[in-house]
Amino acid sequence: MTPAVKNKSPLTPVLIIPGFMSSALTVEKSPHKSWNGKRIWLNISQIGFQSLRIGGALRENEKFRASQQNNPNGNKSGESSDALHQQYMKEVECKSRWVQHMCLRDDMKSEKDGIEVRPVPGCAGVDYLSSGALTESFTYVFGPVLVLLKSKGYKEGINLDAAPYDWRLSPDMLQKRDKYFTNTMQTITHLYRQSNNTPVIILCHSMGCKTGHFLFNFVRFHLGEDDGQKWLDKYIHSYVPIGAPHIGAPKSVRAVIDGDKMGLDAFLDDDEGLMFGRSLGSSPWLFPLENTLATPISPSVPPSVLRLESSIVLTIPTQTIPMKGFVYRREVMPSKVRLAIHLAKDFVVRTEFYPLSRGKSPTLMLKEEVWCVALPPTIEESLKLYPNICVHLEELGTGKPRKKRRGIYHCDIFWPCRFAFCMMKWILCLPCAIVLKILRLLARGADRGIEVTAGAVGSSRAIGKSRKVNWGKGLIASNKAASSDGGESGGVGSELRFQILPTDREGQGFFFEIPSSQQCVLKVKWRPPPSMKERKPCDKVTHKRTTIHKYYPATPGELLVAEGLNNAVNLLRDSYAADPVDPRGLSSWYPPPIKKVVAIYGINLPTEVSGIYQRKQSVKLSYSTSKNLCVRQLIVLDKDAKLYGLDGYTIESGIIRETKGKAKKSGDGTVPYWSLQHCRTWQGEGVKKCDVKVYEIEGAEHRAILNEAKFHKILLEVIGCV
Repeated sequence: MTPAVKNKSPLTPVLIIPGFMSSALTVEKSPHKSWNGKRIWLNISQIGFQSLRIGGALRENEKFRASQQNNPNGNKSGESSDALHQQYMKEVECKSRWVQHMCLRDDMKSEKDGIEVRPVPGCAGVDYLSSGALTESFTYVFGPVLVLLKSKGYKEGINLDAAPYDWRLSPDMLQKRDKYFTNTMQTITHLYRQSNNTPVIILCHSMGCKTGHFLFNFVRFHLGEDDGQKWLDKYIHSYVPIGAPHIGAPKSVRAVIDGDKMGLDAFLDDDEGLMFGRSLGSSPWLFPLENTLATPISPSVPPSVLRLESSIVLTIPTQTIPMKGFVYRREVMPSKVRLAIHLAKDFVVRTEFYPLSRGKSPTLMLKEEVWCVALPPTIEESLKLYPNICVHLEELGTGKPRKKRRGIYHCDIFWPCRFAFCMMKWILCLPCAIVLKILRLLARGADRGIEVTAGAVGSSRAIGKSRKVNWGKGLIASNKAASSDGGESGGVGSELRFQILPTDREGQGFFFEIPSSQQCVLKVKWRPPPSMKERKPCDKVTHKRTTIHKYYPATPGELLVAEGLNNAVNLLRDSYAADPVDPRGLSSWYPPPIKKVVAIYGINLPTEVSGIYQRKQSVKLSYSTSKNLCVRQLIVLDKDAKLYGLDGYTIESGIIRETKGKAKKSGDGTVPYWSLQHCRTWQGEGVKKCDVKVYEIEGAEHRAILNEAKFHKILLEVIGCV
């Protein structure tokens, strides 16, 4: 038997580690059998809901159907298509299943029951996310690089391979679930042996650079420091990070706080994008490090800025309100009523609509609902903005509701005169009386039509109002007595009672009795802003219209706490901070235990470097939103913030971007320059005294760099193919 001859190629072997969202994913197990084996990331045509965006025909058809249901007697000149409706429902269900497969559980670590999604192995998992002549041009990852290397003689499985991974997972789960890092070590060993014992170049892109950096330190932890370092010295030729977010990218924080549709805006709605972004365990890996401001090229603005605000929590407890006085003598009884809380003329929070009980004494049963309302930092400033609160009872409709005519039993002393006038009207002017009757019927029909339309679009009218109540009365004194620091360390609250009077207070009964008021209870609790005593305000950020708002630097962890994302806070603590390989410290900030580092990245494109956040003006915390807390949003981008005295930066809708300046460079459109160039600080440092070489490519975009001719030329030089 002839012994196998090893490859004698002089080419230095290359292992590719792709970036965030750059590994193709396939369904290995699903509760829906037809999904087994499907390439779920990213094959839009195979997923099945691609036509939701084509021409908008399906959505237009659904809008038409909805208009017909809201107004069944309206114009039917257009006809909806049942076939299009069935196709729409099928594809909406398909999209729902896609989200179900892609989103992790609330722990941000594990998949949902019966679902297993895994990366496509080898180079096939990193070339193009969606194969095909029409899609390869805009879904390429390392496809152009693979074509380039193969044209120089590289052969897959011999001196060229890739290590795709499930980019949804945190690094500890990559190893725990998939044994990713130990398997990657085996792949490196295989390439080394197949290439005449030639050390391997680790070629990484984007978050893949964080993965590669983690891998090097994992080897030292897994094999022991000495044996691990010997392994690295033997098998690793060099580390080549492309567009590396070494110390983070602020865009990742926004993806969790504000949602990220990953370029699928045509398919995913806002809630779905938010739900998906908040389920990814890998997001904190890309958060800017807390010591970012200590970098040699420190950013002029912190990666995250938070407006300092307090809040009040408004709670409507479960209670019953008698409604007889509000619906007395109504021609048509309202089917449902809600409560509206007015803090200002243009600021109202409203409960759900609740049905009225039927009978002689109808009642409204309110369930507990809770809102959080953003306010200025102190109670005094809050009271200047919203000094009073009043509550309204509202029903669907516009104008005044129609009431029944009074009968004799209401003591109408003018009924003989009315009777005589009515007889004379019909006898003396019968045609006029008939015309008047017809006009009244038409007017009544028009009123009913307007009410139906108003109900369909959500318009409402008040049937009961309370007087204004000073909600801060007693809170200031309670706040000052709450703690030694003036109440700033905890919240204070009170219970307000409102007397609601009918808006139509016309008398009822034999003696024209005035309808009585009904009582409604509202609980108010004021919450102070987070303590910023040891932190200087960000003087480069101000508010467009007022000076009462102050802005402070905030860490990603503080934003997660403010947003109420306890699962993400726990993940940062348990999976990142507690990891001995330290993905956000040792494996990010400090030099890798590698002899040679060659960094390549694009520069001088407008790049997001910071997000300015504020509390959402009002958020419903309970009842309907409690069914899906992951899409509840407390913190949003502050669109009223502006920059002051900061050249080379722009701001739009709360997002700050760096731009090229006379003496300043900017990032690659995704990763800020201060993060890209952090590798320069590794020169001559670390256990191997890193030799760092940097290539900066003017105008090369973060992903497009992989298809750049300038990058290809540099890459061939780095791997020794020139």
